[in-house]
Amino acid sequence: MFANGSAGTSLAEVRSGLNELRLHGVEPAGHKEAVSVIRELETMRRQIDALLVEAQAAIDQRGLHSADGHASAKVMVRHVADLSVSEAKGREQSVRMRRDLPAIAEASSTGRLGIAQSRLLAQVHANVRVRHAMFDTQEWFLRQAATLNFRDFQQVIRRWERLVDQDGPTPACVRTHDTRDATIRQDPVDLGVQVKADYGSMQGVSMMEIFEHYVAAERLADWEKARAEHGDDANTSHLPRSEQQRRADALWQLFQDAAGAGTSAVPPEWVHTVVWDSETYEAMVATLDGEDAHLDPCAVTCETVDGNPLDPCEAAAHSLLHKVRRAVVDAAGTVIDQGQARCFTGSARHAVKLTSRRCIWSGCLVPTSQCQIDHVQEHCSGGLTNPGNGAPLCGRHNRLKNNGFRVWRDPAGGWHTYRPDGTEIT
Repeated sequence: MFANGSAGTSLAEVRSGLNELRLHGVEPAGHKEAVSVIRELETMRRQIDALLVEAQAAIDQRGLHSADGHASAKVMVRHVADLSVSEAKGREQSVRMRRDLPAIAEASSTGRLGIAQSRLLAQVHANVRVRHAMFDTQEWFLRQAATLNFRDFQQVIRRWERLVDQDGPTPACVRTHDTRDATIRQDPVDLGVQVKADYGSMQGVSMMEIFEHYVAAERLADWEKARAEHGDDANTSHLPRSEQQRRADALWQLFQDAAGAGTSAVPPEWVHTVVWDSETYEAMVATLDGEDAHLDPCAVTCETVDGNPLDPCEAAAHSLLHKVRRAVVDAAGTVIDQGQARCFTGSARHAVKLTSRRCIWSGCLVPTSQCQIDHVQEHCSGGLTNPGNGAPLCGRHNRLKNNGFRVWRDPAGGWHTYRPDGTEIT
C-alpha cells in the first residue's frame, strides 16, 4: 500500500502500461520494428534498474530499513526483493557510485548507460584506491560506453583501473608471472584428466593466440567434412563435434605437434603482435631505465590485435629481448606505413590486422586473428592491395559482403555496414 502523494500513483500507471503492452504483445512486424522494439525495451529496462537503485538510496537516507529490524537498506531490499547475495552487493555498489558520480547517475537514469556498464563502473568505484580519480573521468567513461561493445568497454575500464591502482610495491604483472603454474591431473575415480594453468599476460595471451589457431584448424576440418557429406546444404547441425570438443582436440593436437615437432597449425610466418601507442611505449622504456614516467590511464594502448590487454611494463621488457616490428597508424587508425626493422619482417596482411580488434561487421565479435583479410573496394573494381583498402572480416561476413552488402570506413576511422538496399546497419 502507498501513502497519499507517494510513488503509488506513478507505479500504478507504469504497471497498467506494462499490462497493456503484454496484452498487445511486442512481436515486431519487420526488421526495422524489431530494432526499435529492442532499443525501447532496453531503455525502459535501464531506467527501471536505475529507479531500483534510487529507491534503495532513499530508503538508506531516511533509515526506513530499521522499522523491521534490518541492519541496512541493502539487507532490507535483498530480503523484500528476494535477491541473490551478489545482486544485492552490486546494487549497493551502484547506490554508492551514484552519490559520488552524478554524470554516471544521470546517464543511468535516462537509459543512456547500459546496466552491465553501470554495474562494472560501480565495481571499479568500490575500489577505494581508484575512487578518487573517477569523478574527473566520468565523461571519458561515458564516451567509451557509447562507442564500444561491452567486451571492449570492460577491457578498457579494467585497464584504466589497473593503471590508476597503486596497490603496493609489487606490480600485478610481476605477481602473476611469479605465481605461474600448470598442472595436469588425473581423477582416480573416472580416470579423466584435467588441465589447469595460470600465466602472466605476455606468456598467456601468446598461448591464447596459438591455441586459437589450432581451434580454427579443427573447426575448418569439421566444416570440410560436413560439406563433403552434405554439400552446400551443410550447416552447424552437421558438424561432427561440438565447440567444446573441438577446443579439447585442438589442445591435444598442440601437444602432439610439440612432441613430434611436426607440421604446426600456426602458419610459419605467424608472429605475436603487440599494439602500442608511442607515448606508452616510450614511457615504459624510460621506466625500465630507472626514470619516472607519467601515463594517462585514459590514453594507454598496449594490447594484442584482438584487443586482449597486456601489462605495458612487462610488454616493454619483452620488446627489449625479442624481435620487433614498427607500424605507423594515422589518427583514423589506418596503418600507413609498416617498417622493415633489421630484426623483424612484416606484410600488408599484418598491417590490416592492426586496424581492428574484431571483424568490422556491425555487431560481430569474431577476433581479428580468426578473420579473413579482404579488400574494402573490390580488387576487380580497381581497389588497391594496401593496408588502407583492407579490412578484417570473418568468413560469414566476408561472403555476405560479396552478396550485396558493403562496408565503408569514414575519415574518422569508424566502420559502417550497409544492406543491399543501401540502409545502414547501426
